[in-house]
Amino acid sequence: MKKSRLHACEIKRHREVTPPLCAVCRRVGKCRAFRIWYQSHRDEYLDFVLDICKRFPDKYTMEVDFMAEKQTFVQIVDMATGAIERIVNLKEIVAMTPEEKLELSRNKNLFVVTHRLEPIVRVELKKSVITEPLQFAENTAAKAAPEAAENVEPAPPAASKTRKKK
Repeated sequence: MKKSRLHACEIKRHREVTPPLCAVCRRVGKCRAFRIWYQSHRDEYLDFVLDICKRFPDKYTMEVDFMAEKQTFVQIVDMATGAIERIVNLKEIVAMTPEEKLELSRNKNLFVVTHRLEPIVRVELKKSVITEPLQFAENTAAKAAPEAAENVEPAPPAASKTRKKK
C-alpha cells in the first residue's frame, strides 16, 4: 500500500505545495518539495499557469526557469539523424536483460548524463511605469486622526511585580 505524501513548502512549514503558491514563488527552481510534487502534478500546474495568463494578459506574463534534476541518466541519440530519442534513468538500464540492452543500443549512441534540466513556467506580475504623480486623499485622513485622538483616554500603568528572595 502506497502512502499519500504531504508536500510542504520549504519557506513556510505549514504551507502546502499548490499551483497558485508555487507559480509566483522565486525559489520554484530550487525547491525540493516542488520538484517531487511537480513530477506527479505537471498537467495541473501547467493548466493553472496558462489559465491565469490567458485570463489576465495585461497583468501577468509567463517566465521560464530551469529546474535541474541531479541523477544519473542515459541519453539515447540516434546515429543517423543526431536527434535525442529519449532519456532513461540508469537504474532502468541496469535492470534490463542483455538482449533488451542490445536492442536499445542498436544504431544509437548512449551518453551518460548527470543532470537533466526541466523548464518550469512561472507567472510574473507585469511591471508598469508610473507616468503621473499619485494623489492621495490627505484631507480626509488628517481630519479623522485628531477626532480619534480626543476620544482615547490613557490607560493607567500596570504595577510591576517584585521578585521574592530565597
